[in-house]
Amino acid sequence: MKIRSIHVQKFRNHTHTDAAFGGGINAVLGENGEGKTNLLEAISYLCLTKSFFGSSDSIVLQTGEDHFELAGELEADAGIRYHVAVTYDRLQGEKRFSINRSPVESFAEVIGKFPVVVLSPESGAITTGGPADRRKFLDFVISQSSKVYLEDLLEYRRVLRQRNKVLFDGKVTRSDCTELLEPWDQELVDRGVRITHRRNVFLEELQPLVADAYGSVAGHKESPSIRYRPSVQHGGDADEGEVRHQFEEDLRRTAGEERKLGVTLVGPHRDELHLEIQGLDVRSHASQGQHKTLLVALKMAEFLYLRAKRNERPILLLDDMFSELDAQRAGRLLTLTESIGQAFITATSGIVFPPDFDWTGDHRQFVVQQGTVEHEEPSVSTRAVPQRRA
Repeated sequence: MKIRSIHVQKFRNHTHTDAAFGGGINAVLGENGEGKTNLLEAISYLCLTKSFFGSSDSIVLQTGEDHFELAGELEADAGIRYHVAVTYDRLQGEKRFSINRSPVESFAEVIGKFPVVVLSPESGAITTGGPADRRKFLDFVISQSSKVYLEDLLEYRRVLRQRNKVLFDGKVTRSDCTELLEPWDQELVDRGVRITHRRNVFLEELQPLVADAYGSVAGHKESPSIRYRPSVQHGGDADEGEVRHQFEEDLRRTAGEERKLGVTLVGPHRDELHLEIQGLDVRSHASQGQHKTLLVALKMAEFLYLRAKRNERPILLLDDMFSELDAQRAGRLLTLTESIGQAFITATSGIVFPPDFDWTGDHRQFVVQQGTVEHEEPSVSTRAVPQRRA
């Protein structure tokens, strides 16, 4: 998948931006606050219907404006072209998404159609944050590869909200809500068992990809590992029937405490993903460089996983990817990125690229200043951000 061009209007600090991209590395250079990341955020809207930051539509709307417009020409690896457009109207509180000028009824239909991998400073929460951050990573990747998983996940979340409401109301009114919980219990288990099984399979497939990617960046001097810790404890080789039985047992076991607290205490919404390097917990023992290297490895593994499952190369959005990496690891990462597909890399300076980097052909560089994007010709030095030309 490649994005060939983009039109951005009244989005963040981009009043009116048009850009045509190369099929390889697209370096987006500029000082902080000039709009580099906003350009990548606009691309994520076209691929995911939303910002990779999780920002609301009203937040990304340019200050003082009532609507924004985004449009792009995307091309699949098979050569199929798509015209994708997103509009948001603040006054009506409505967002519209279209593919080839046909409206999309459900935004969930878009997820996975234009696969994308995002590495931004906010992604650091995967290795440094809490369990919810790692579950978000799991769900994002698997949802792009499986419509069935996405459907199960969305329905599980709906059921969980309803079940928690029953529990909370029962706590407030001090009433017995056992009968009201029964239909929600069944649906929670049905969806939860499938989610747990799919996460377990996914992590088994991801582990070797992470190890290989980590070695490519770190030089095979360290070994990372990923362990799945589901809320519903079971043996790694347990089938869905055994997981279902354990889930039902756990719900019965925690019933009293759930009624006291007014929330659901077991299920995929409480799963954990444990990350280690050389057998040591990443959150408590890893250096900043190791955190960043593991994060990069997870994202490169995500790319390879989606490419295999979707038979399509994802677009890479790499925001501030070189920070906290030494020169050797940064060089290896750049070489790896250059070889796998279209990538957008933000940096405050072109110094992160080798002086002899070939900016002809599929590779291009852009300078962003105050929401204006300029394509820089290959003859322009990449060792510093050029000043705006008069």
